[in-house]
Formats: sequence, C-alpha cells, structure tokens
Amino acid sequence: MGEKVNSILESKIAKSIVKNSVKTSGFICLALYEFGAITLEAFFPPNYSYAKPWRRLFSMYNYEKPDRRNVSENLKRLIEYGLVEKEGNFLKLTEYGKLIIKPAVQKRQIIKKKWDGKYRLVIFDIPEIRKKARVWLREELYLLNYTPLQKSVFIGKYPLTPDIVEKIKKLNLHDFVNYLLVDRVFDEKRLKFL
Repeated sequence: MGEKVNSILESKIAKSIVKNSVKTSGFICLALYEFGAITLEAFFPPNYSYAKPWRRLFSMYNYEKPDRRNVSENLKRLIEYGLVEKEGNFLKLTEYGKLIIKPAVQKRQIIKKKWDGKYRLVIFDIPEIRKKARVWLREELYLLNYTPLQKSVFIGKYPLTPDIVEKIKKLNLHDFVNYLLVDRVFDEKRLKFL
C-alpha cells in the first residue's frame, strides 16, 4: 500500500510543478529543488523582504500567502514519505525527493520554451498485459500538454523529456511506441487547443 500512496503523491506533485499550480506540496518541493535548504519561515512572504521576488520566480506572486497549517501538514507528509528531510532549522529534499522532482522540473522547463513550430506525434499500442505502462505513458503525455487524437495517439508541441525516453527503453516499450516529428498538419485549426 505504501508504494501505491507514494506513486499517487509523486503524480500529484509532478502535476502541480509542471502545471505551475498552487498545490502546496508541489510548491514546497519546487522551492526546495530550486533553492536547496530553506527554513519553514521562508514560505511566509510578509516576514522577509526576499520572499516577494522568490514567489515571483515561481509565478506565484498573485496568490495569497500560504496557510501555515497547510504548509506544515504538507511538510509532515513529505517528510513521512521520504521526499523532504529536516536538518536543524532547515528543510531540504532527500536524494529520493530530488529523483522524483527532477523529471517534473525538466517537463516544466520544456513547456516554458518557445515552440519550434513542429508537432510531435506519439502512437502506441501497448498490450493489455502491460496496462500499468500504458497508463504511465498517457499520464506523462498529459503532463507535457499532449492532446489525444485517439486513445493511443497523442499530439503535442514539445519533445519528450530524456526521462520519458529512458523509461520507455527500460520498460521495453520501444516495440510498442512510435514517436514522429511532424512538419505540417493540414487541418491545423482542429489542433487550436494545443
């Protein structure tokens, strides 16, 4: 059960980081990833002059100050799951936490880059016996803002991250997954939502 809970938490944190939402756990992990060790007080902007630019860095300056109880509860959970550790007055990501957060940060950076004008098409036919891998791939594609054209055909503007390509190889999915670079789409208006 612990593995399933960790997997769900990892997925939620990744979505929070990539989509730049204000989910507290994602915000905490991203802050710790970007800045290394920080104190709990750094999450409460009015107390420090450096906090406002820090929140601007994460595009969070329009949001309300985080609730102290909410931050504390999320930190407790992140520590419990081994993503964050406390050293004296400082909080920092564990090696496991860095391993989980790094791919989400890479995806976020890819999405922020200027689009090169080419579409990426991912076509997959992963057997039912490998359903977990199929679900994983779909979740990763959604995180990169890919849109399904059909159940197993996704189109997006950004390349797959190195961690996705590596995991496709590691899971031996390369026989079931095709990745195409498309220069031109004839009915581009249908893809307006990308």
